[in-house]
Amino acid sequence: MQPRLPCFKLGIRMGDPLFVRRFGRSGRPGAYLRIVEEGDVGAGDAIEVHPQTEHDISLRFMSHAILTDHSLLPELRAIPGLIPEWHEWIDQRGG
Repeated sequence: MQPRLPCFKLGIRMGDPLFVRRFGRSGRPGAYLRIVEEGDVGAGDAIEVHPQTEHDISLRFMSHAILTDHSLLPELRAIPGLIPEWHEWIDQRGG
């Protein structure tokens, strides 16, 4: 699992250096989704999302831990399939 998090480029695009921080505090993270079948998608088309997690940590919790409350970072270590880059990032912050 990997959350979709804002970066400094979003702040530049929005013309607001504090935008990323406010975005993080809003508690509305996004997610990267895998495309199972190639094709065209249009307005009003149905999209099915099939969660395949082996844990109960939500993207909202993960985003909050990463962007707002680093004291929660140790809980992220237990996520099966967490990419190595996130483990390194957590280690750098003492999580």
